[in-house]
Amino acid sequence: MAEIILTIVVEVVKCLAPPAYHQISYLRESKYMSNLQNLKTEVDDLKSERVRTEHQVDEAKRKGEEIEENVENWLARANNVIEAADNFTKDEATANKRCFRGLCPNLKTRRRLSKEAERQKEAVVNVRDARRFDRISYCTAPEDIRLISNKDYEPFESRMFTLRNILSALEDPDVDMLGIYGMGGIGKTMLAEEIARKVKSDKLFDQVVFVEVSQNQDIRKIQGEIADKLGLKFHEESESGRANSLFKRIKAEKKILIILDNIWENLNLRVVGIPHGDGHKGCKVLLTARSLDVLSGKMDSRPNFSIGVLNEEEAWNLFKKMAGDYIEGSEFQSVARDVAKECAGLPVSVVTIARALRNKRLFEWKDTLKQLRRPSSTNFEDIQPTAYKAIELSYNKLEGEELKNIFLLIGYTAIASIDDLLMCGMGLGLFQGVNKMEEARARVRTLVHKLKASCMLLDHISKSEEFFSMHDVVRDVATSIAFREQNALTATNEQVGGFREWSDESAVKLYTSIVLHDIKTNVLPEVVECPQLKLLFIRADKESSSLTIPNNFFKRMMQVRVVNLTYMNLLSLPSTLGILSNLRALSLCYCKLLDISVIGDLKKLEILCLRGSDIKQLPIEVGQLTWLTLLDLRECRKLEVIPPNVLSNLSHLEELYMGPISFQKWEVEVEGVKNASLEELKHLPNLTSLELDIHDVNTLPRGLFLEKLEKYRIRSGDWYWESTNIWRREFRLRLNNKICLKDWLILQLQGIEDLELHELQEQDVNYFANELVRVGSSQLKFLGIHGCRDALNPSAESKV
Repeated sequence: MAEIILTIVVEVVKCLAPPAYHQISYLRESKYMSNLQNLKTEVDDLKSERVRTEHQVDEAKRKGEEIEENVENWLARANNVIEAADNFTKDEATANKRCFRGLCPNLKTRRRLSKEAERQKEAVVNVRDARRFDRISYCTAPEDIRLISNKDYEPFESRMFTLRNILSALEDPDVDMLGIYGMGGIGKTMLAEEIARKVKSDKLFDQVVFVEVSQNQDIRKIQGEIADKLGLKFHEESESGRANSLFKRIKAEKKILIILDNIWENLNLRVVGIPHGDGHKGCKVLLTARSLDVLSGKMDSRPNFSIGVLNEEEAWNLFKKMAGDYIEGSEFQSVARDVAKECAGLPVSVVTIARALRNKRLFEWKDTLKQLRRPSSTNFEDIQPTAYKAIELSYNKLEGEELKNIFLLIGYTAIASIDDLLMCGMGLGLFQGVNKMEEARARVRTLVHKLKASCMLLDHISKSEEFFSMHDVVRDVATSIAFREQNALTATNEQVGGFREWSDESAVKLYTSIVLHDIKTNVLPEVVECPQLKLLFIRADKESSSLTIPNNFFKRMMQVRVVNLTYMNLLSLPSTLGILSNLRALSLCYCKLLDISVIGDLKKLEILCLRGSDIKQLPIEVGQLTWLTLLDLRECRKLEVIPPNVLSNLSHLEELYMGPISFQKWEVEVEGVKNASLEELKHLPNLTSLELDIHDVNTLPRGLFLEKLEKYRIRSGDWYWESTNIWRREFRLRLNNKICLKDWLILQLQGIEDLELHELQEQDVNYFANELVRVGSSQLKFLGIHGCRDALNPSAESKV
């Protein structure tokens, strides 16, 4: 009844007062139900639009894309109006819409709910109509995981110095390309990553891009990685087309740093699409490589920074972090310290071994230490697989078999000097197309330089260019590779004790090299059958050098070309040594020697080194070694007899070394035998290198044939001369008051680089001055004149 009356009233108002009709119509039940239904319909439609939009957003996020801000705002508005509408609908269902004990509708509530439903419907429609997006998302350059803080990075002081220098170079406007180099596993990549994080946080560059190049250079892959990190999508298929797009994109960055990690060979930046230098002053390139030659020679990178091993304390701190701090102050500490030391500061070894031993038991730690201290030729790959793979890769990348063979030779023999490497290399015939010793020496220096540039060799602690060193872990890898590829056996005293390999005839027959280090006891068998052996290298323990060689030891190794015995007791050389018809190089350094006449049978011998031995007489049989090209008698303190014509018979001799502290008794009669004269040296037509220490200046021959020598070091007179490792044309002379420089005509100034004269007389000074004017001194680098009475200052020297 109430609804009928209300309908009549509404219709009357509609006719008599149209403006009031709109407001009073909210009182009608039909209007109320219509508004409520319309709201629900529009909300359902909006919910469908929201779901569709959320699906698109989720898909974009899975692609790593960023959502447009207006899309996120629309979803937030949609969520708000939907939530408000749902709450209204719930409230409407529970609202009291009747009055007078349910007899009449509650017109006030109805009007309010009807108007609210209509208002919320309009809000929902407005939000739905506002969904007009050009796109849901957009692509961005993803954050490089390498540039996220790395908890494993340790700011070691030894690295911070280099890091600061690199940062300084990056700020230098004249530097557009620089490099970091070091051996495999040394930490180049980690340092480069830290530099990237540092310059990004300090806002030195607007963009930082880090790309690994690797040994298998793939231009398209490099282009793709750079493009990804710059948010660039390629539409070109060709490398050149992609390079053009990349070039333009990089040029758009005002300041950008591109880090190319792990460079192995020349990478043409233009082909990739990287502008630098005059092409784009704001683009700088940082390279990392294992070889300095790759950086400076192939990439023309300047400056380049070397990364070395960690010091002992830094290595220990890193080891503790990887193994767990529990090792300090526990029963593990002592053995853990020793294990860390065996890693020799190489980060990849420190990290790999420390992690492998984490939470292991004490006996496992001790077993690992034992294996590290005595790595066999076969087990090192299992002990340090990560380090092995890193260094083996560097070995595989060495250019040419010659360089690889020299690297392995240095590794398994522990050679550390140019002289020793020359002797072994020439003896084994490793230098193709080289026939002269001076050529071979130049080749050796070149190869050593290449290995240093490749970070496979290190500078010697003395900083002398005559010596070099190899990292312990690198040496272990070289030894392992040499055993696998060349059947080169290397062992120490502890490993030789009870050496089962001697009894394994099938294994021994395959060895091409046998190297025994620091042998303390006589463990050598009477006979060893090694038909393929080319090199025998035995070094006795210096403190207990009682090791001897059995007489028949050499009987069945007829192909051996190099024999190197050091610190051994060889009073009488084994007779079977004389049957080694293929022997090219024999070194008996610091051995106890008495009778070495058997070496006269070695007709093909080219190199003989007796350095530091206690030999008293050079046997006349040495004169039969007519193919000898190098004779080293340095530091032979007890050598008193060199028979006449022994040296002059060595017609192929190219290098003769007899100083310092060696034979002095030229032309002196000893036990009824008159010693050789220096005049014999004039009869050596191929002599190019000479080192002499002559006590008695009177024995110097007139006209000292210096002009035909390529290098020499001649020191004469009763005087102690400090030895240097710098080889040049050096002549030092101490005269006495019975000798006149002019009368003896000893000097031929032309070609001398280092000249030092002591005790000149007045007439010598005038003669010398005139000779300098006449001959000239274009090659003279150092001149020293000392103790010239009444003519010059008592001591004067100068660099020329």
